[in-house]
Formats: sequence, structure tokens, C-alpha cells
Amino acid sequence: MRISLLLGHCAVVVPSIVYGDPVPTARFIGSWKLISYELSLPSGVVMTPFGDHPIGRLIYQKNGEMSAQLMRPAPSPFADSDALKATGEESDRAWRNYIGYWGKFTVDSRAREVVHQVEGSWFPNWIGQDQIRSFRFEQNRLVLEADSPAWHATLIWEKIR
Repeated sequence: MRISLLLGHCAVVVPSIVYGDPVPTARFIGSWKLISYELSLPSGVVMTPFGDHPIGRLIYQKNGEMSAQLMRPAPSPFADSDALKATGEESDRAWRNYIGYWGKFTVDSRAREVVHQVEGSWFPNWIGQDQIRSFRFEQNRLVLEADSPAWHATLIWEKIR
């Protein structure tokens, strides 16, 4: 929507402000570095599945594509440099210390939710599903939260400049 103003002999077009949309999708666009990943259990226990200093990237693109990669820092290397020769224990350890998925995203600023429409994932059960995250911005940080019956996840991402 635009509002046209007539000033003297000049017409000026000014974009209207939609006050119900406080967080435009544009704030998400870019690359984000993982700062913190915590799971709060119903028992009150707070876990850090990838340690105190997890690493990862979250990327939101203008075309609506997104990708999220998280992992425990400094993973132990496999005994063989050929990934196809990984032992069951090595594969299990690698899978449990990594989260990765990609797809499209939409932002519902009124509900303060970002929806990740998963197209591919390390966890096959997420493929074709919507992963809904509540969000808030704290200066140059994006806080995403998600719930399941087993946990409440809180992830803090910092914008990469």
C-alpha cells in the first residue's frame, strides 16, 4: 500500500507503515552463527547437547530458502579417511552430534513465528514437515525456541556481518 501526498506542484509517494508487522522478514535475511543451544526437560534439567560452545550456521535467503547446520565442536575423526568405511559406532557418534536441514521459510510476525518447511534433513522424519520456531530479536541476536513433549529448545544465533 502507498500513500500519495501532494506537496506544492510535486507528488510524493511514501510507503505506508503497517503497524501490525513489527518484524519484517528482511531482518532474518543473512547468515547467523550459533552461540548457544539448550534443551530444557520437563524435569527442570537443562542440557547442552553439543556442549557449552556449539557451532553452526543458519542461513536465510531473500528467495525464501533456508539452511540450518549445528554440531558439537571438534568432533573425533573417523579411523579411516573414507566415510564409507565408518564403523557403526563412528556413524552413530557423528549422527548424534550433528543437526542439519534445509528448505523454505516463512515469517508470521504477528504470531512471532518462523516456519521452516523442511525439504531435506539429517533426520528423515522432518522431511516434508513444518518446523515452527517462535522468535525474538535481541540487538544483533536471533533467539529461536521450539517445543516438543520431551523438551523445550532455545537456540541463540548472532548475525554475521
